[in-house]
Amino acid sequence: MVVLQHYQHLLPQEQRGLFSRSGSGAIAVAAFFTVSGFVVAEALANFYDNRPGAFLANRLLRLGPPYLAALAFSALVHAALWQSGRLTLWDYTLSGSPLAPARLLTGLLGLVPGFNPRWLGQEFEFVPYVWSLRLEMAFYAIAAIAMAVSWRLGSIWPVKAAIGLGLIASVAFLLLAHRSGALSTAPMFLVGVAFYLRDVRRETMHTVLLAVAIVTAAAGFASWRQHGAPLLAIQFPVLAVLLGLFAWLLPRGAHGARKRLDHRLGDLSYPLYLNHYAVGIAAASLAPRPGWKLFALTFLAAMLLAAAAEHLVERPIRALRDRIRSVPV
Repeated sequence: MVVLQHYQHLLPQEQRGLFSRSGSGAIAVAAFFTVSGFVVAEALANFYDNRPGAFLANRLLRLGPPYLAALAFSALVHAALWQSGRLTLWDYTLSGSPLAPARLLTGLLGLVPGFNPRWLGQEFEFVPYVWSLRLEMAFYAIAAIAMAVSWRLGSIWPVKAAIGLGLIASVAFLLLAHRSGALSTAPMFLVGVAFYLRDVRRETMHTVLLAVAIVTAAAGFASWRQHGAPLLAIQFPVLAVLLGLFAWLLPRGAHGARKRLDHRLGDLSYPLYLNHYAVGIAAASLAPRPGWKLFALTFLAAMLLAAAAEHLVERPIRALRDRIRSVPV
């Protein structure tokens, strides 16, 4: 869905239709934050007992090397196209070389929670949606701290208290912030954590936490009006379907061929997310004209690059990540 939203720029203006109006990328990111909240809560509970440092190390290995590889690839693509005078950008204007020191430093700091490119006088980023990874990293840190306190006290209440404080902070942010922006999607992580707590034990408190988290996340998502997409007509219904599908699949698990397919698609999702933008920029800059053929070929090229990146970058460090986790996944 993120790729579709970005690759609309490979089509003529009059053919972009639903891609340009739906804000599908925003819906997908919100749904992914929910899945991430669930998976991280499950991992902390099952694989990292009293090991918050191991958890953070593993998450940094998961996000860091693939991001740095994608950053290098995107920097090379932008530099080569700029040098040839053919660079065509979708979201930004670029003055001067893409390889200016401040731009490279902005890219290297891309995963640091709370970092703002404007601190270095930059609007441009080689992976423009790296803000979502900064939110991920911040969530990992907060989750690790909450679980560390929980382990120290021998009680789950610090985790529940962290969720409650997160919900209160989210509501306060939505009420007081002048411009909520993408940060308003952060409560989606809490929806995922609440899903996990309710999945493990169906207590009234867990059901209430889930309900409050969903309402807060819905308010946050509604405040993030990306590209003026129709909220009630498209975005809320599609997001509700995705979250409903997620909830329906939770107790059913995956087995056999479906489990292998799930793993394979999961392996490709992150490198596709990271690298598709640079592939699209190259296609838009070099192709003689936009159209559905260009759209399809670029999508295929992005998938092939994702498979190569998974094989060359992510697979070699998987054994190390399994050792840190102590369980192969």
